Amino acid sequence: MYTKTEILSIAKRQLALDYNCQLSDFEKEGNTITENKLLEGRRIYESDGCFLKIISIGGRAIICADEKIRLWLEEKILKRDANWLFDYDKLRAIDNKLREFGHEIDQMPHFYLPNPVTCDIKPIAPIKWFEKQEILQFGDDSRFDEAFVFSENYPDVLGVAAFDGDIIMGMAGASEDSKTLYQIGINVLPKYRGKGIGINLVALLKQELLKRGKVPFYGTAVSHIISKNIAISAGFFPAWAEVYSKKLED
Repeated sequence: MYTKTEILSIAKRQLALDYNCQLSDFEKEGNTITENKLLEGRRIYESDGCFLKIISIGGRAIICADEKIRLWLEEKILKRDANWLFDYDKLRAIDNKLREFGHEIDQMPHFYLPNPVTCDIKPIAPIKWFEKQEILQFGDDSRFDEAFVFSENYPDVLGVAAFDGDIIMGMAGASEDSKTLYQIGINVLPKYRGKGIGINLVALLKQELLKRGKVPFYGTAVSHIISKNIAISAGFFPAWAEVYSKKLED
């Protein structure tokens, strides 16, 4: 089983590919600006190759930027305290500058990594596991649009559902976002919310992925307090936050 240090190390190796930086950049004092370069092995999302993306982790920021905005970032952002870099006034300044180049801030997700398992997690309801091919049956089922993504870039590889008789109460799914990091998503049907179903399914999926030698991670929006509580209650800890840009719509 991984230790917390090993989990962080695995995540940082992946993030170094995502942000075209060195592992040492996560440990040195101060922030780092890197070239907006697409490396083999990076996680590929809709934001892939965006004009600007920033990660805040461990009190440091890695800023992956197009060369057109690099000088401004070096003058205005690089020496800022990364712990406060995503406060609204700083984001507003970044967004205003992005607009000069035809871009804007898109999203600011928060991400969580698993604490090492200290006890065996047990289901609180009847469950069923779904492997990669079995997940395809839910492709048109909008009830589980957070559990599964159905993307070629990060395919769904494992799911677990909780049942009330023949009715699925909730479903957690994992996508292979990279060879080492698997992202967990969760849906619980409205009738069954507030009963601990989501927490239990996420914890079970986390436990199974760790047993398979993969590191699960969990992402959510800054304002989604319910989702954050699920992550923490299921045994995850806050690890990093990201901001990325998109082109302005015509």
